Amino acid sequence: MAEDRKEYNEFWERKWNHNKTHWDFGKMQIALKDLIEENKYPLPKGNCLVPGCGRGYDAIFFAQQGYKTIGLDVSVSAKKAAESLAKKSNVPPGNLEFVTADFYTYEPPASLFQVAYDYTFLSTIRPTDRHLWGQRYAELVASGGFLITLIFPVDFGSKDSVPPFQLNIEMCHEVLDNNFTLVYEDRDPPKDPERSSTCIMAVWKRN
Repeated sequence: MAEDRKEYNEFWERKWNHNKTHWDFGKMQIALKDLIEENKYPLPKGNCLVPGCGRGYDAIFFAQQGYKTIGLDVSVSAKKAAESLAKKSNVPPGNLEFVTADFYTYEPPASLFQVAYDYTFLSTIRPTDRHLWGQRYAELVASGGFLITLIFPVDFGSKDSVPPFQLNIEMCHEVLDNNFTLVYEDRDPPKDPERSSTCIMAVWKRN
């Protein structure tokens, strides 16, 4: 698996290094903004993890909301882009750190995360490895903490060849239900006009 992970990580670094980031729409997801700012489901403050954070839009948002946030990405180029954007954003000092690391081998801080957020990260993971994704979140999210998943793409994407892989909430149940309980679901969250395809907002509580 180590060799597969190395190849996978190098693939994403090449994408960022050559600016082939067509999935980047230049802003955070309105569905996340709606969930947090409208208090659609009460979430604790504390520390937050955003794996596959890319340019860091969502990680920056969490930091602005008062979370001690770590944005994680395998790409050095993505980290540089995220740090550049953060410098131009109104982020409270000490609330945000970007880290270049593999999600599966990342060494978390002493305390586990109260909140984690996954958007499009799952869609990059091979279907055969999804159970590892679920297990890893169970290791990183504290008991009583929450995993927020904005599930996308739902109505398009590859089944088993190349990312993005098509997703649905049943797939998430399959890999999360051993350690998490679904506590909130919105099958029609707010969407930006630029990305109007179907997505599902779901919040899972760590058992």
